Amino acid sequence: KTSTTINLPTTTPTRNITMSSYQFELAFRQYVAAFDGTNDLSPAEFKSLFDKVHHKDFNYLPKDERVLGGDDMMHLKAKAPLTREEIFQLHSKHYASGQKVILIHFRKIGLDCIDIKVRLVTGKEDTTARAVNTISGGQIVLSREIDESFPLKILQAKCANAAYKWKEVGTYQTNM
Repeated sequence: KTSTTINLPTTTPTRNITMSSYQFELAFRQYVAAFDGTNDLSPAEFKSLFDKVHHKDFNYLPKDERVLGGDDMMHLKAKAPLTREEIFQLHSKHYASGQKVILIHFRKIGLDCIDIKVRLVTGKEDTTARAVNTISGGQIVLSREIDESFPLKILQAKCANAAYKWKEVGTYQTNM
């Protein structure tokens, strides 16, 4: 008897994309777990967790501020985006103060687009924050804080994510 051996490729692009998203989720959950109020990580360990989650080109777009205009109408005023370093300083300050972060939901809502909502507890202060995040290279590259009083803001952020990913794909040469 003779036998035939068929060699199949061991990896596929789909599997790599899934692994990248899975690796990001693991890194993000580890980062959130560090905010347990105990403040037991060294600054180097905290920085390492931060670096695993946040891309080198990371930007954070805070939700618009509501202001009362001269015409007695409510207007939305855009806040300035925050850089990776500014977010690191802010997160370091919150970590040092013993802030607790509880993950409420982690939902994949598009191609490398993740909707994340967390509960933030500092002493007696208890708030929630929600952001739609664009993932690139297994890290958050763009985070848009969502005002939940405007349901269409999630759809707007998801569309902006699709536009970002379209530009990102267009920067790489393809064989097509």
